[in-house]
Amino acid sequence: MEVGFLGLGIMGKAMSMNLLKNGFKVTVWNRTLSKCNELVAHGASVGQTPAEVVKKCKITIAMLSDPAAALSVVYEKDGVLEQICSSKGYIDMSTVDPETSSKINEAIASKGGQFLEAPVSGSKQPAETGQLVILAAGDKALYDAAVPAFDVLGKKSFFLGQVGNGARMKLVVNMTMGSIMNAFSEGLIRPIEAD
Repeated sequence: MEVGFLGLGIMGKAMSMNLLKNGFKVTVWNRTLSKCNELVAHGASVGQTPAEVVKKCKITIAMLSDPAAALSVVYEKDGVLEQICSSKGYIDMSTVDPETSSKINEAIASKGGQFLEAPVSGSKQPAETGQLVILAAGDKALYDAAVPAFDVLGKKSFFLGQVGNGARMKLVVNMTMGSIMNAFSEGLIRPIEAD
């Protein structure tokens, strides 16, 4: 399977590398194209624009820094919308709000494409070792097609129904992790205060 990958930051670079190491053909793109060089050395191809990556690949994954970046890659000149069509799927694994996911979903659907939001729980080390938890929502057929890639990228993936549910679940996971870290910190500080 050939997969496109947009965004080669800390997470995207590690995720793309895992796909390459597990036999996937990968075409990558990043705003700073020099960030593609290490992946090219491991067998990746480079797309000069997001549109070029989408044109070449049946499934394109994005892992971008924030909602503004996620929207710009879709809507800007040479963006995803210029080549997405009924035979192609777009998976946004960035952490964005439900409204951003819904807006991207509507744009992709208007061109006949399939969309899946799939934010992840985990950071650099789980990304490097393929131990992310993937919280997907949107087009079920695209989810099913992406499972082989998800199995490489994560230790577990969940399909959560309609677009927005993945983004909401990511917020729940982040709040839970924050509460656990807060309780852990309090637990560490209490014995010090008792002395």
